[in-house]
Amino acid sequence: MASVMVKVAGEGLVNKAHRNSDAGPTSGSSVIYEVVNVPGGVSEEVVVDLIKKTVKSVPHNDSYEVDYAAIAG
Repeated sequence: MASVMVKVAGEGLVNKAHRNSDAGPTSGSSVIYEVVNVPGGVSEEVVVDLIKKTVKSVPHNDSYEVDYAAIAG
């Protein structure tokens, strides 16, 4: 299982964040989420698309981790 860092900008833009980014709010209006338990065959682009579908209510915990199963449906 892998993890993918995803950045959600305040304007709504969702894209891949740098893998060394820290999960949580940035100094600007963005939030970086760490999507954990991503199966090996799932690309980063698929994870970003799944976050785009739930961008208004990303199901995260206090450390801004999102379980892949929660967004994959």
